[in-house]
Amino acid sequence: MPGREAPKSNDAPDRFRELKKEIVVMRKQGEPPVKDPHTFAQYMCDLCSTPHPVSELRQCVLCGRWACEACWKDEYYTCKSCAGLIKIHSMKGRE
Repeated sequence: MPGREAPKSNDAPDRFRELKKEIVVMRKQGEPPVKDPHTFAQYMCDLCSTPHPVSELRQCVLCGRWACEACWKDEYYTCKSCAGLIKIHSMKGRE
């Protein structure tokens, strides 16, 4: 029927709450990345500590880390660290 929503899983909010408890927020959204002290216009990837122009870094929506392309997962729009936790929590839901 139009306008009728599918029933939502009651455990989804609980799983999200559990996930958020495990993720340590490194910096607030919008807070800039750390400048590379050895270069003029480069910034550090928070995961692999390599310098990049700011245009090559993305901020994780969960922990706030700035990640380069090698440390980024488009699948969840998060850094690899948070993406791993999401994967683990999604596996728990299938048990």
